[in-house]
Amino acid sequence: MTTLDKSLAELAGRIRGQLITPSDAAYDTARQSFNATVQRRPAAIARCLDAGDVVTALGMAREAGLSISVRGGGHNVAGHALIDDGLVIDLSPMRAVIVDPETRVARAGGGCRWLDFDTVTLQHGLATPGGTFVDTGIGGLTLGGGIGWLHGTAGLTCDNLIGAELVTADGRVVEAADDPELLWGLRGGGGNFGVVTRFDYRLHAVGPLQGGNLVFAESAIPAALRRFRDVMAGAPDALYGVATLTHRVDNGERILKLTLCDQRPAGPAAATRRELVKGLDLLADETGERSYAAMQALMGQLPFGLRHYWKGYFVRELPDSLTDVIAARFAQNPGPVGAMLLEPLHGVTRRIPPQSAAFGQRHAAFNVSALAIWESPDDDAAHIAWARSAAEALVPYATTGGGYLNYMGHDEPVERVRAAFGAERFARLAQLKARYDPSNVFRSNQNVPPGVAV
Repeated sequence: MTTLDKSLAELAGRIRGQLITPSDAAYDTARQSFNATVQRRPAAIARCLDAGDVVTALGMAREAGLSISVRGGGHNVAGHALIDDGLVIDLSPMRAVIVDPETRVARAGGGCRWLDFDTVTLQHGLATPGGTFVDTGIGGLTLGGGIGWLHGTAGLTCDNLIGAELVTADGRVVEAADDPELLWGLRGGGGNFGVVTRFDYRLHAVGPLQGGNLVFAESAIPAALRRFRDVMAGAPDALYGVATLTHRVDNGERILKLTLCDQRPAGPAAATRRELVKGLDLLADETGERSYAAMQALMGQLPFGLRHYWKGYFVRELPDSLTDVIAARFAQNPGPVGAMLLEPLHGVTRRIPPQSAAFGQRHAAFNVSALAIWESPDDDAAHIAWARSAAEALVPYATTGGGYLNYMGHDEPVERVRAAFGAERFARLAQLKARYDPSNVFRSNQNVPPGVAV
């Protein structure tokens, strides 16, 4: 038995959860990546039940000289949840959610997905902005920002983070609420400071919504994007929507979906829909009254095992020239699954004081992303080239040289990460990193290297 095998055997006996190694039947399932272009073989996967397990697992990794990664929901397109020859701290068993309806606060385990979270909070008619897919992990989304259906009235997911339990690289368990600078860093600064084993969120009342898809023919894409831009520019906080240039499932035809979430009554919501579709080639109106749970489920789930390459930029505005560029680049998509996604930054999200969170793109008008998604390794080169080319066409319109942390791939250089935050925020994050992780143990992420401690 090797020294590593002895260390792993000892860890298996000390944690309350489960340790999975390459000899276990569950290993290949446990190491499955959301993005099939990223295939990694960890030395072991520690499925932790609580912060104590995380402390123990980190201690063993430190003693054995193993690199570590952290897995929450596992949907990160860069594959940062997994690491070759290292130890994966897997939080997936930590999925409890506790709600205090009086204070409107929820405490959720670090392995929760939004379906876990919403199922409990909606029993009280409450929610927090939580992305647009129910199977996304709360951890990655929050730590990277968190664009979701409610962000016009409630801000980004990270704006609603009011506390957290964090296990540091040296095994300390700390409360982020006791350190305002740490809480600031967790609000969009990525997984750079430790393992977040519990997230505390501010909740908001949510009732019936008017929402769903407006589906336009390919010929209408440029005009429909401009109409969407103009409507969102003057929209109330209660209206939010995203535009997805995608393909019909039945025949592969290129289409545009405007997915709306309107917290206003039916009358005003219907008036906005009429404004959006007037004179355009509308293929389907799939809107109507929906619950928030139904809205969260509308875009389906994100299956593991497809191949992905995503790249994009926040843009300062959406002029006609850019809508033409987006439509033209999408027409070059090899298909039939890939898409281009436009997410406006809107309402409260734009008005929250910029210094309240590490998230660095609050002043942007839209987040525009090329999402190459395909099945066969034989098609890797074509799809990756398309996404890179489509993203490159956005550069003249970009706010900075950085993209959305949650969508950035594994090949992004530190310069892109720095640009995502801006120089001042990046320097501040580097100083915080030096306090909490001076050895850069938590580097399997969009990494902020430790800077000069203050």
